[in-house]
Amino acid sequence: MRIIAALIFVLLLMLPVSVLAQSFGGVGTRAEGMGGAFVAVADDASAIYWNPAGIATGATFDLQISKGRESGLFIGAALPVLGAGYYKTRDVIRLPTVSSPPDRQNGGSGEIPIRTLTTTNVGVTVVQTVVPGLVLGTTARVVRGAIDGLNSATDPGPRTTVDLDAGAMVSAWDLRFGLTGRNLRAPTFQTEGGMVRMSRQVRVGAALAPRALPTGVHGPFTLAIDADLTTTSDAMGNRRTASAGGEYWLVKGLIGARTGVRWSTLGDSQRAFSGGITVRLPRSLYIDGQMTKEDESENQWHIAARVTF
Repeated sequence: MRIIAALIFVLLLMLPVSVLAQSFGGVGTRAEGMGGAFVAVADDASAIYWNPAGIATGATFDLQISKGRESGLFIGAALPVLGAGYYKTRDVIRLPTVSSPPDRQNGGSGEIPIRTLTTTNVGVTVVQTVVPGLVLGTTARVVRGAIDGLNSATDPGPRTTVDLDAGAMVSAWDLRFGLTGRNLRAPTFQTEGGMVRMSRQVRVGAALAPRALPTGVHGPFTLAIDADLTTTSDAMGNRRTASAGGEYWLVKGLIGARTGVRWSTLGDSQRAFSGGITVRLPRSLYIDGQMTKEDESENQWHIAARVTF
């Protein structure tokens, strides 16, 4: 518990000092199908993103490829002690307020330029079991970031940097508790409007996950809840969210169904509802599908193929 307390203390010391937010989520079909309540579940290759410590609690081997409507391609592989992954993220941002040249497009109010930040991430995850039931993990990422829609004559273009994520997972009986921190180095990107820096993010989660079925790596059901400990800002204002979701496996693990909801904890009424399904095929092949509906937004979806054993 002292190690967990120390990790929490370090993560909270690294709270955001920046102007640019990256939304938490958008990677992993199972995670998105549960509404993003995945920090304490994270038992497949998408744990590379959600909670690096989670790869030690999953299958002997997990390989997955997924494609989302907005998030793009994710490719990940994980063993109990090592993982690797590739993914992209896209986030709407506000550039620093500057005097705009006549040819600059403005998607906002006319004073604050609105753009999309695209990051390409390649990461390697390593984990360490401290004591039985307590695992720590770290993902080191090479991040290439570019902001769409800037003046190519004055913008310095994409920048490549290195970032770190860290996580902890505690398992006791059928309960799991997770803590994860992303963007711990708060990477910066140079634009024609000045420097922008990605916010550090800290999230906690808890899950009820009974022991795995004999025919699969997942328990018969999982219930989970997540909550952000940090507040970030994006083009729509401040953001801090919570998620709740569940997963249930039928026919001895051959079919999985999941659902979830994500909402703001800052007082507004915006919510997003998710659902998903998995079909297990021969040779330990799983096909996943997921859809999310957010208030007044277009439906988002993910499809994936996984080999898990």
